[in-house]
Amino acid sequence: MLVSINIACPIADPSPVHAAEPLLLSEIDNSSRQPESSSASLENQIRTFDRQIFLKLVQLAMYNVRYQQNINHYARWRKWFYPVAQESAYGCLLAFSVSDLSQRARGWKDPSKVSPTSTKQAIEGAMVGSLIGGTSSMIELAANGAEAVRVRRSEFSATKSMSTVQSALNFIDEKLARRHALMLQIDQRSPGRELVELKEELLRYERDRLAFEFKRWNAHSRGLVWNKNTFYLINSAVNFSRFSAATLALKSFTAPGASGGIGPVLTVAASLAGLGPAASSAVGNCIKKHQQNKLDKELPSAPPLPPAQIKVKFERLNTLLESDEANTDKQRLAKELIHLREEKLALDTLIFAEERNIERSRLVAGQQALVAPPISSMGLASAILSTVGYHGFRNQPIINNKLSYAGDACAIPAESIALIATPAAAMRTYLYEKNLRKKNEHPEQLLSKRLKDLQELEVMVTEAWQ
Repeated sequence: MLVSINIACPIADPSPVHAAEPLLLSEIDNSSRQPESSSASLENQIRTFDRQIFLKLVQLAMYNVRYQQNINHYARWRKWFYPVAQESAYGCLLAFSVSDLSQRARGWKDPSKVSPTSTKQAIEGAMVGSLIGGTSSMIELAANGAEAVRVRRSEFSATKSMSTVQSALNFIDEKLARRHALMLQIDQRSPGRELVELKEELLRYERDRLAFEFKRWNAHSRGLVWNKNTFYLINSAVNFSRFSAATLALKSFTAPGASGGIGPVLTVAASLAGLGPAASSAVGNCIKKHQQNKLDKELPSAPPLPPAQIKVKFERLNTLLESDEANTDKQRLAKELIHLREEKLALDTLIFAEERNIERSRLVAGQQALVAPPISSMGLASAILSTVGYHGFRNQPIINNKLSYAGDACAIPAESIALIATPAAAMRTYLYEKNLRKKNEHPEQLLSKRLKDLQELEVMVTEAWQ
């Protein structure tokens, strides 16, 4: 006995309705038989292909979910470690600037009143802060490397994931081609012809949508990793440059000529700090675009239809099922799956958007496109004043001291902004994620629910076909 169940994968739905489509109950593979002349027999054979295609779509949808969960894994300790480390680094640098400013003010008219002991202690604090900042970036780089090794050894590595998705799409394409050949043999005037055509269109849509979903996450994750790693490299260079400048400052107490290198080194550090967010974003976007072009060639797919347009098609499918005289309980179940699917049309886009929002809000001050430039600009001004003070007025201690005072006055606001921006971003991220979890709309929750629903759907339709 043949019973059709409508299944259709949601455009953005983590629920089991991810591919609701009318399918055959029988295990018999009619693909090896010669097509029979009657429309009924042809439709029965088509339902066999529907079943095979649908199960493969569900498996591909589940693989996409697991891929997203694994490829975007971010250890919980990293959510607080890096912001705390960067905050500590800026705190030490601010303490140095405040202490140095007070000493410069003390020696405003007589530089000999500047306390060498206090100045050395302040410089040592700056050295500690620079080491903390640079080391934390290197640890993040190492953590990303360890994560890359873990993924490479799993089923979600670049090679294995591409092979898995490509194999699934090839299977679906082959079955769709054979199904289409059978469909062409059905009389255009047959009452079931429109339903068969519409189901094929929706199956192809789901195939392309799942391919698009994988490609989007694959390219995004690849670009994100390069974005972060580029920033961590630049941030390490910035902080180790500051450490070098502090080392020169300490050495200048015994070798005064070492002071000449402090300003230029700090100028390079400030310039790199300003370029960090823009450079890392540019690298990430280039890698993402390259990966998208590569995937488009290896996994060709049609662009997803607009949600409104695809919703109309599913409504028409529901209408055709309601008018079907052989409306069984299993067909009613299929219609319920369609309704559930339509309620979640934008879920894929929601997951992707929320994930990106969380990533953006998790940035420390040096990564923020709006905060980093003014911070680096004031740091650059401080470095330039230091350079001018030594190379232009080293034989005029009073002027040199006043220029250094002005440099500290520029650095203090920059470091204060950084101290505020990092915890503000962390708190904003915490509250944002808390609100999403409260509404059960956090990406982790949505993906887990989607995987569970897809697994239930697979069991449901498999049992219905037995």
